[in-house]
Amino acid sequence: MRTHEPESNRPEVRPDGQGGRAGWLNRSTVGVGLASLFSDVSHELATAVLPAVLLGLGAGPAALGLIEGSADGLSTVAKLWGGAAADRVKRRKPLASVGYLVTAVGIAAISLSTTWAQVLACRVAAWIGRGSRSAPRDVLMIDAAAPAARGKAFGMERAGDALGAVVGPLLAMALIARGEEPRHIMLWSLIPGLLAFLSIALIVVEKPHEGGPRARRSFLADVRGTGPAFQRYLVSIFVFGCGDFSRTLLILYATQHVAGTLFSLPAGALAIALYVLHNAVSAMASFPIGALTDAVGRRGVLAGGYLFAAATTFGFALLPATPVALVVLFVCSGIYIACEEVVEKAYAAELLPSEVKGTGMGVLAATNGVGDFASSAAVGLLWSLFPGHPAYGFLAAGVLQLLGASSLAIIHPSPATR
Repeated sequence: MRTHEPESNRPEVRPDGQGGRAGWLNRSTVGVGLASLFSDVSHELATAVLPAVLLGLGAGPAALGLIEGSADGLSTVAKLWGGAAADRVKRRKPLASVGYLVTAVGIAAISLSTTWAQVLACRVAAWIGRGSRSAPRDVLMIDAAAPAARGKAFGMERAGDALGAVVGPLLAMALIARGEEPRHIMLWSLIPGLLAFLSIALIVVEKPHEGGPRARRSFLADVRGTGPAFQRYLVSIFVFGCGDFSRTLLILYATQHVAGTLFSLPAGALAIALYVLHNAVSAMASFPIGALTDAVGRRGVLAGGYLFAAATTFGFALLPATPVALVVLFVCSGIYIACEEVVEKAYAAELLPSEVKGTGMGVLAATNGVGDFASSAAVGLLWSLFPGHPAYGFLAAGVLQLLGASSLAIIHPSPATR
């Protein structure tokens, strides 16, 4: 049954010509989609060789953990700042484009580092840029697409992001095969990173929004202004997020526990291949899922995606780690990740009042970040406490995902009045 979406299903006529084909395909949505594609190529290209760069500097797993944890933590804070800033400026495009530029330069600067502490500084700077651009970019997408077609718009953006996560590791593998040093590959990441910046700066067209007295309100006042419906929605997002652990744990699981071979691939190579497959499936599924939400409503699709995620996670816990089972499970994981990343944003856009959309999208991103951190830490801890039994961590994560789905099905938020 279709959820109540009184305004989101009516085509929106835009005075600045942003309506586009079917209300979603125009230069602004394409520009945001290309930025996500190029940025993820840059990020994944660099991430693939970051451990090798650190090893070359004499650093090990402890340094990598500190670097990634610090970067992710400060990125979460930057997401909140970026969301609040997006509601206080007349133009969001400069915020988004500068964020992409800082990310690109910060990642590439790792190639010049001579100590792991310098790598830490560069990675943190890059991730602050990455976090600060998140909400302004999402609001640009919201403003560029008609409400009834936002599922398609966000589906296209997420498809570009997931495709970049396929292309980036493959490029890294190709460059390594050519004999490129990991440090030099870091420098190569600057090219797609700059293309991401230019996609926002040169392609996206933004109509300035009016400021006003609300611009002087505090951040907490803006958070309260997001409304009870969105705040109830965040509860479901957080509960599910506490079970939505990092995909790198699945790669580790495949590497350590695979029983048998597939196409004569050893465990390590099979794990990387499965990760690429996961991202490819996510890229292919993003747009159809977004289009589905435009047709049948968002809450039901998202709740179904959460249930599918729980079933997949239980599969990792209970099924033997044979290559065939892992292929199926990684495919399922790619599908539910696409559903989660597309529909969460599209549904949030319906629930948020227009004057605090930036703040709301920033809080949504930060909530996901905190949940992901808690989940990854919990699964990793249970894995360490019960060596050889990762199923305990996966079972706990699956229960939380199931609770998130149940919470979303029970709570009935109504779209915001625009």
